[in-house]
Amino acid sequence: MNTDINLLLHTDEESSEEKKRIKLFNLIAIASLMAVGLISLGIFILAQIINSPSVKKDQENTLRLTSQFQGRQTKLFVLNNRVENISKILEARRDLPKVASNLLEKVPSDLFIEDFEVNDKSVIIVGYSKSLFAIGEFINNLTDMVRKEEVIRSLILNSLALDLGRNVYQVSLTSGF
Repeated sequence: MNTDINLLLHTDEESSEEKKRIKLFNLIAIASLMAVGLISLGIFILAQIINSPSVKKDQENTLRLTSQFQGRQTKLFVLNNRVENISKILEARRDLPKVASNLLEKVPSDLFIEDFEVNDKSVIIVGYSKSLFAIGEFINNLTDMVRKEEVIRSLILNSLALDLGRNVYQVSLTSGF
């Protein structure tokens, strides 16, 4: 047989130095972990000592004072929301007195208005005159307003009739916004 065969591992210097380094790193890691734990524990204990009852009372007072204003803050929020919604409604709403005055400016002096109804969608005008010329002038004025889209966007002639009892011409118009 061969006597040169050795089944045991040879430990060389490199592997033994590497094992020493690994043990040293493990020792350093364990020591730093313990140091961080001790520092954390020290900070926690220090915070408990510093956080005295006076600080807790100050915190409670501050919370109580801020909670007193929560009701006011809620009311202020609701009021601001209402004001904002009202302003939106007012912006979208038509100025009906202005509409009425603009339409009445277009009425000739010979035309007399019997009924004038303004709502949010239309204006109904009923009038009479002894002359068809005044009624024609009024219709032309309103037609120009529709073309220019000044106040009204549509005009409907509901009726044009002769009232023999009063000897006048009656006109009924509906204009839409």
